Amino acid sequence: MKILIRLLSCFVLLTSLRAAELKTVADFQAAAGRAKEVLTIPDWPQTPEAVAAATKDAIAKANAALDEIGRQDLSKVTFKSTAVALDDLTYQAGIAGNKAEIIKQTNTSPDMRAAAESAEKELQDWAVGIDYREDVYQAIKAFANTHPQLAGEDQKLLEDTLRDYRRAGL
Repeated sequence: MKILIRLLSCFVLLTSLRAAELKTVADFQAAAGRAKEVLTIPDWPQTPEAVAAATKDAIAKANAALDEIGRQDLSKVTFKSTAVALDDLTYQAGIAGNKAEIIKQTNTSPDMRAAAESAEKELQDWAVGIDYREDVYQAIKAFANTHPQLAGEDQKLLEDTLRDYRRAGL
């Protein structure tokens, strides 16, 4: 009986200590703020209509960014305004695709899974078209023709981007 009482006492003590150690999202956001970072809870679509809307929004934003890259003055292009901008927009569109993939694989609602699968296909079809945006390619090629002194991952990003366009026939 003494052993049981001691075990229960230890359990209560450990439980109360652990509860005191738990932090809230606000605690982590405050710590992130001190580190000059931002911590937010991701916004996930909750309905099939929201999945479709998020996909259309991601594609519209990415197309606007592609248009911006493509209409630059080719004599004033920079690494940031070409290769980095393309990488950034594909990253943002990829977030929408990743959410759709997770919803497709894990959501308990058949309607949500179907909407996510449709969204995923729509994003994949859109992504294929990036390789055929001649205006974007011309801007990136114009920057590459300046023979920039890049190194490391910047050089690799430029080389890989140009390679992808060459493979697409540009």
